[in-house]
Amino acid sequence: MEGILPLSLLPSAEHLLLQGIDLVLVLLLFVAARYSHGWFSGVDSTSELAERDNVAFGISVAGGVVALAIALSEVFMLPLVNQPILHGLRLLALGIGSLLMIRLGRWSYDKWGLHRFDKRELILEGNIAMALVDGAVACAIAMVLKGSMVWFDGLHWGTVPMLLVNFIAALTLLVLISRVLEWRFSRHNQGGSLQQALAQGHMPVAIRHGGYLLACGLLMHSSGLSSIFSPNEPVSNLAIWFSLSVCKILLLIIFSSLLRYLVLAKVKVNEEIELQNNGGVAALEGALVFASAYLISHLF
Repeated sequence: MEGILPLSLLPSAEHLLLQGIDLVLVLLLFVAARYSHGWFSGVDSTSELAERDNVAFGISVAGGVVALAIALSEVFMLPLVNQPILHGLRLLALGIGSLLMIRLGRWSYDKWGLHRFDKRELILEGNIAMALVDGAVACAIAMVLKGSMVWFDGLHWGTVPMLLVNFIAALTLLVLISRVLEWRFSRHNQGGSLQQALAQGHMPVAIRHGGYLLACGLLMHSSGLSSIFSPNEPVSNLAIWFSLSVCKILLLIIFSSLLRYLVLAKVKVNEEIELQNNGGVAALEGALVFASAYLISHLF
């Protein structure tokens, strides 16, 4: 009968057991993602979500949950370990490691990318714009982690130093693109500060900024797919990855600017977003930037 798989293609009982273990542990990791976010923020997550109805905090937590899903999606692609206990321990270790790396990435970006203000305090005060940027940073970091797992063909003790160096390089690029966006914002606003705008809750600026961060995360993820990792040449491999990422980000800036010029013709984009708080234009520009990154990541 059509639509019925042959017996040889049906999952075995052992395979179903391993998948069941995966699902149970993923549920636990998502719970850990929620409560650890409150712990790192120094607050009770239940109180923030259900009593204070803090939308910004909820968005920030949601960003972390989506980021964890992005990172874990690649863990599922790793070869199965036939021993259930070892299989579960590997997933748990990679899941907790991903949570910690995403948290470290957020903290690092706060320290160097949003250094003029206390992002944590602003989110606890209900600043949705800052929460959107925080969620975008988490997802961008998760894309880099996923790309690293693909590039290194799985994770083991020998690749941990490479992962850390790759992670630092990715954070550096995220901070650099933020500096470029700050410079552009200042040039169009008579010396105004992009970070100040985010601190004041400027939603359209946050939407556009988040679009750029997600786009850069996607491009850095794809850079690992564009080259073959050789354990015998780690320095040259990282140099190639970094060069590819920089070239793709530069191409993103050029191509997205051209796309914005064509799609948003006769619209003064910067004026609409930065001066008139036009969220619709900001969403469209953010979508154009991410669409550009998506095309570039598949084209190269």
